[in-house]
Amino acid sequence: MARAPKKGRFRYNLETVLRVKQIREIQEKEKFAIAQRKLEEERRKAEELKQFENSKLTELRSKLESGQTISDFSQILLRRSHLDKVKKDIVVQDKKEQDADQAMQAQRTELTRAAKDKKVFEKDRERKKELWRKVMDKADSEFLDEIATQRHIRKRGT
Repeated sequence: MARAPKKGRFRYNLETVLRVKQIREIQEKEKFAIAQRKLEEERRKAEELKQFENSKLTELRSKLESGQTISDFSQILLRRSHLDKVKKDIVVQDKKEQDADQAMQAQRTELTRAAKDKKVFEKDRERKKELWRKVMDKADSEFLDEIATQRHIRKRGT
């Protein structure tokens, strides 16, 4: 009598590689989230600097327009130099924001690549699992055919 086909669980021979790809994708997601937070922080800082500059400009304009006499001209010059420094800080902060945006886009590319790599292995795993199922089904049907044939031969022989 023929032996029953080996039944067992499907084992993907590249399972460890798939796990590594999954871990890599998770790490890339974490890096992407960090890059997003950094970009948001830089945007927040830039917005605060711009609001600060606007408030100081408004304050200076209101003093000049109200007709208040400014006792010390050096005070005006000091405010003006401070506003110039704030403008330079805004330019620097805008550059930091652009750099953070570029870093986030680069990280997005890495995340996309990691996700694609993982997906390739997942599809390969599913394809091999389907092939394994077909082989197991064929082995089952051959086994059952063999049993049926042997029974038929035994019944005819008696």
